[in-house]
Amino acid sequence: MKKIKELVKKIKYIHVFWSFFYLLIFSILIHNGFSYLDPDFGWHLKVGEEINRTYEVPEKNIYNYTYTDNWVDHEWLSNYLIFHGYQEMGYPILVIIFAILIILVLIVLNYQVQKHSLKKITPYLVAVFQLLAVIAALPHFGVRIQEVALLFVLLVLTIINQYQKKQDWRILLLLPPLLYLWSCLHGSFLIGFFILFSWIFIKIFEKITKKTSFLQIFDHSEIISAKKIFYFFIFTTASFIATLITPYGPDLYNFLNGYRNNAYLSIITEWLPQSALPLHFYQLAYLAIGLTAVFLYFSSQKQKIKIWKIFLLIVFAVLSFKSRRHFPLFIVVSFGFIIEIYSNFFQEIKNSYFYLLRYLIIFCLVVVIFIQLFSTRFTNTPVESYCKDYPCAGVNFLKNNPEYLNQNIFNHYGWGGFLIWDLPNKLLFIDGRLPQVSFANWTFIEEYRDFFSTNKPVQEKLTKYNIGLVLIPQKDDYYQPKKWEKFLFTIKNQKLKPINKLREHLDGSSNWQVIYEDNVSKIYFYQPEKH
Repeated sequence: MKKIKELVKKIKYIHVFWSFFYLLIFSILIHNGFSYLDPDFGWHLKVGEEINRTYEVPEKNIYNYTYTDNWVDHEWLSNYLIFHGYQEMGYPILVIIFAILIILVLIVLNYQVQKHSLKKITPYLVAVFQLLAVIAALPHFGVRIQEVALLFVLLVLTIINQYQKKQDWRILLLLPPLLYLWSCLHGSFLIGFFILFSWIFIKIFEKITKKTSFLQIFDHSEIISAKKIFYFFIFTTASFIATLITPYGPDLYNFLNGYRNNAYLSIITEWLPQSALPLHFYQLAYLAIGLTAVFLYFSSQKQKIKIWKIFLLIVFAVLSFKSRRHFPLFIVVSFGFIIEIYSNFFQEIKNSYFYLLRYLIIFCLVVVIFIQLFSTRFTNTPVESYCKDYPCAGVNFLKNNPEYLNQNIFNHYGWGGFLIWDLPNKLLFIDGRLPQVSFANWTFIEEYRDFFSTNKPVQEKLTKYNIGLVLIPQKDDYYQPKKWEKFLFTIKNQKLKPINKLREHLDGSSNWQVIYEDNVSKIYFYQPEKH
């Protein structure tokens, strides 16, 4: 008993607090991971299975009857690892791994804030902002490959900060293998190169403007020599060359270049701007906090402007407003800056009752953790467990009636990944892999959307692709704003209701018959008129 008491005395309260806090974050991420199935999860599994079977990266598109050119899987290594993880360990382990990835990013951000701050940072301030950040970014978390970008952006920024402090070229040896691995896992490695080359240009700018009198508002305390800048440029170039020896070589860049056509930004939900409905208020709140921090920073007369910090925060704030998908990256690049600014406005509570209050905080964390875990719907069969969102019964109908599968199918875009996995022998119209590629004089996703809003006869488009089977949702889902949103933003429901000329045509045509329907999906079959 005496030894136990001594051990308890050695345990610091702050360590207990952080342990329970990150358990809370973990429980939230696990709950979120099991609350939905990513629409692309199915095709990630199928492509990973293909790589595992052939020991080659995919080149020929074998999943669509429409776009049949070669394609580049910029996530080939991630797909391979996800397939193996799913097959050997199960879906719950994948959810746990991706949750741990986010936790790791948060812990590193916390550590860096505490270590590099010139003054003591209130831990509760860090906890509040991290909790808000996680809640705001939940729509982008789960079993989603793009999460690796958060870790790699953090690693790149850490290497830059360490090189800035120590100016030892050996630190930069980490860059080429890091960028090579990133380019095999996800196409977001381009963001890494944007950060690296931006740092070079800013360091050159700082050096040039050091003696310019009207630019003395900028902080020139972190200027480095031209030699050190040149070393950084050499290793950044070496990192670029390393990405050219991935299995796809230069074709990787040719494929990613297709994303310059940004039609998908206004069509695919997660790429929509912050102004699109429904509004993500937690994200807007966090962005407002970040931009307010910039305002407070500029209004301060005590310090000069650190160009690098402000550049990163503003650029990624703009990207986040332009597309919600970039919001998690804004968290990574801005977190240290936000904490540094707001810590000046908050002080540690040192009242006599705080001793009891801090244990109440631990108790509340424990309660919320258990609530999260007990309300989580765990599953090891994701394809079968999310049938309220995907056409499980409709697919079973087609499997049991294979005579209908002889026809080309027009499928709902969001179900493409699911169908690739659950209906593997059927070529689809579209899925989530290639929305941006050039197709039919515009992009693939625009050709798909044109079926719903075309000015041409719908049957003409269906005939063009010899489509005899259509699988779409039972009803068109659209956001119905709350009363206060209608009042505040002068929104009318009819403006939000999507145009669906395809459904109108199918329901009004005697040649198209409904052969199956349930609460989720509706299947139409084409029967030409008999003469």
